[in-house]
Amino acid sequence: MKFECFYYPILVDDEVVKSNEDLISFEFGDAVPCKTLYYNYGQNFAIYKNEEFFIVENGILKQTIISKDLKYPLRLVFNKGTQLTIFSQNDLSSIRLLLKGENEKEKQLGELFYLSMTLNRKIKNIQYKVISDLTNSSRDSTYINKEIDLRTKRLLDKLRFVESKFNHLVINYPEIKNSYLNYMNFSNKEDMLELSINKYFKENTEEYKEYILKSSVWKSKPIYPKFKLDNLVNSCNYNI
Repeated sequence: MKFECFYYPILVDDEVVKSNEDLISFEFGDAVPCKTLYYNYGQNFAIYKNEEFFIVENGILKQTIISKDLKYPLRLVFNKGTQLTIFSQNDLSSIRLLLKGENEKEKQLGELFYLSMTLNRKIKNIQYKVISDLTNSSRDSTYINKEIDLRTKRLLDKLRFVESKFNHLVINYPEIKNSYLNYMNFSNKEDMLELSINKYFKENTEEYKEYILKSSVWKSKPIYPKFKLDNLVNSCNYNI
């Protein structure tokens, strides 16, 4: 089963779009990505899809139940990650009319954070590959630098676009960093590997292979999201 609420952000024509195309399907009994860098559904919630309620308990997709058996208050997730807290059966009738849910700005910041991390990783991978491929055959540093510039230009353009959107968001919402951290509620030992959506990608994808590679490195040297977020903020000279 595929769920739109489990997604990763991508750039399409200078627009941040939510996609789940390369993610695996889930069956009852599977662990699901309850928390990433850009959303936090908690460990217990319901997914509303095709007139059905799918129950997640302790991070595991458990079962479907009918609406009269739901327990309140209820954390409800539907569409492409819209989150609501439902307090009674009467509230359910209006969820289709709601276009926005809770913590939308915080998720937007998280999506830009994720895209910045992803693009920087891809750029560094290209840089390492070019240096590795050309260092032994060329001692011309100018040529190597030009080759790196050529191969990373498209990604750098995307990174600048992401950083400009990040800049616009934090300028217009000065408290967004703090509200994002409150929403995500990162624990002191919760690292980037645990939060990686990449482990839920299909095995033949670049993202899954990257996750397997990082698993051996980051387990011995954890990287924490608060630290990375501060680096992004400082690198862009923001004063939040």
